Amino acid sequence: MEGIKSIYLPQFTIGEHAFEQFGPEMGKFGKTVTVIHGEKAWMASEKYVLPALENSGQKLLGTLFYGHDATHENVERIMADQRVKEADMLLAVGGGKCIDTVKLAADKLGKPVFTVPSIASNCAPITKISIMYHEDGSFCDIPRLKYVPAHCFIDPRIVLAAPIRFLRAGIGDAMAKHIESAWSAKAGETLDYGSELGIMAGRMCFLPLLRDGRQALEDAEKGTVSGALENAILNIVISPGIVSVSVHPDYNGGVAHALFYGLTSRKHIEKNHLHGEVVSYGTLVNLLLDKDYENLRLAYGFNESVGLPVCLTDLELTREDGLTDVLQVTMANQELIHTPYAVTSEIIYQAIQDLEEYGKRQKQTN
Repeated sequence: MEGIKSIYLPQFTIGEHAFEQFGPEMGKFGKTVTVIHGEKAWMASEKYVLPALENSGQKLLGTLFYGHDATHENVERIMADQRVKEADMLLAVGGGKCIDTVKLAADKLGKPVFTVPSIASNCAPITKISIMYHEDGSFCDIPRLKYVPAHCFIDPRIVLAAPIRFLRAGIGDAMAKHIESAWSAKAGETLDYGSELGIMAGRMCFLPLLRDGRQALEDAEKGTVSGALENAILNIVISPGIVSVSVHPDYNGGVAHALFYGLTSRKHIEKNHLHGEVVSYGTLVNLLLDKDYENLRLAYGFNESVGLPVCLTDLELTREDGLTDVLQVTMANQELIHTPYAVTSEIIYQAIQDLEEYGKRQKQTN
């Protein structure tokens, strides 16, 4: 039947006792589970996950390391594992790349997947897409999945075990979601319910993080689970995910993420810089390109205050770099299929140069 649209909103539990919900939530789908995890993530979370699974009544068929990157090769390897084939459901424990890999494997196998984020750096634990890379670390594609994960369980203690840079990067990635979704829809076309819902929810990715982000980072440095930290985690993982699963694909991207994928063509970006760090720089480029100077002022000041990138030097690049290869990949990315006005590589490059000048003026003012 034409005209049907289904929106699957995420379900989640947050708190130091979040894993007590394993039983009620997983019990809806069966009695056997296989855990697929990242290496460092499992070191931080095993002591919480395994007892909770034992208490849940679920039979654990085994644990499996997902690999070292979100690649289609790792997806195929996971799918071929007998413990995965026999399980009623999968539990993904790790960062975004681990979770995206397991989500795609579960989708292809037709199995429900549950997620436990070990870092608060992106909305992968609740979205119905998987961002995939080639084995050399360069961007590959973004497969769309049938459903969102069945449930996301967030224990802040596990998030605190990760280096603080992941939380900082997560804040940068989340803030981009509001800027990009609102920018993509500003041409004035009529929005359907889901798109309007998602774009409105996108504000939660920006203003609360401007308010709470710095305090959350300070609390995380102290190892303190605070209200500011939990709010930041939710606005990194859940709020951008609501945008992602609600809006029309046209409004689910923008310059910030397109430029990130372009920049991954430089090996040092993938090696030395986290996704959200690079995206946060792209957010500033997006804002300057759009001449949204008020939000640029807020985002630039916030980035400076918490150590997120504000200039090419922060990404080990120079102003003299023509970025031809980067911009070629940027323009080819699906994030720029829909824009509110014509966007060319020349326009993006000029915005990059203008941001350098903006930064000079900020330093002179301060």
